[in-house]
Amino acid sequence: MLEQIRGAKAAGADGIVTGALTDRRQPSESRTIPLIAAARPLPVTFHRAFDACDDLSAALESLIRLGVERVLTSGGAPTAPEGAGRIDRLVVQSSGRIEILAGGGITEKNVAALVRESGVREIHFSVKNVAKVQKVRRALE
Repeated sequence: MLEQIRGAKAAGADGIVTGALTDRRQPSESRTIPLIAAARPLPVTFHRAFDACDDLSAALESLIRLGVERVLTSGGAPTAPEGAGRIDRLVVQSSGRIEILAGGGITEKNVAALVRESGVREIHFSVKNVAKVQKVRRALE
């Protein structure tokens, strides 16, 4: 992962997405600290491994302590719309100390409700064509 981070930086990446968990299903501080250090000065997003954590609240506090800028999450649910309530609690808990990036199963049909229900300011979704991006943007207007 360190080599991939170095390569991404050398290629001009704007940020790094990474993540490592312990056997106890919490963010691995010992593995994440060197990844963050290697990524700097780029911002770091902790990927959806976060959703496998047993205690999302404790995991969020750990990531905040480590200096991660954002966490990609579906709230521990199969999709972000299904986890909107939990994502909302994470947004409240974060109090602006880390950005909560909702991701997983987001479409133009559910994005507006997800943003309303969860309070997220950022979303992540797969894009297979330009039309999907346009539809999601229109749904948020």
